[in-house]
Amino acid sequence: MDLLTIHLTESDERKARWSLFLGITIWFLHLSVLNTLVSVSCKWGWLTYPVGRLSGLQLAETIISVTAMLAMLVLTYVPWRIWQESQTEKPTENPELLQETEEDSRPLLAFIAMLLNGLLFLFVIVAFVPMFALKACGQA
Repeated sequence: MDLLTIHLTESDERKARWSLFLGITIWFLHLSVLNTLVSVSCKWGWLTYPVGRLSGLQLAETIISVTAMLAMLVLTYVPWRIWQESQTEKPTENPELLQETEEDSRPLLAFIAMLLNGLLFLFVIVAFVPMFALKACGQA
């Protein structure tokens, strides 16, 4: 029985580490791809065709951002489940929630991954503001 518990703990810790690493990587790639698309669009005139009320660039940026948001949601949910499993009671009824999180590295790592991926998810949402509020390359 102890071997099974240890194995699950190592598996959960591995999932939390991968979630943390992949969340940062996806956020970085999201910003890099968006900036590259804007540069390519400005330099060579790519993605300037209209698609409804949007430009091709705005549509491509929206598709990339929504994909990144879905990935970030999954990468926030996985450590949240790991963190929830490590709690002895429901979070609303547990006055020692933070102490239980700090006691072991697994729930602490899961909490950090959950928090960071949640914040990076918000940064991906905020990236929509310049997409629609500003015109790329000063286009009218």
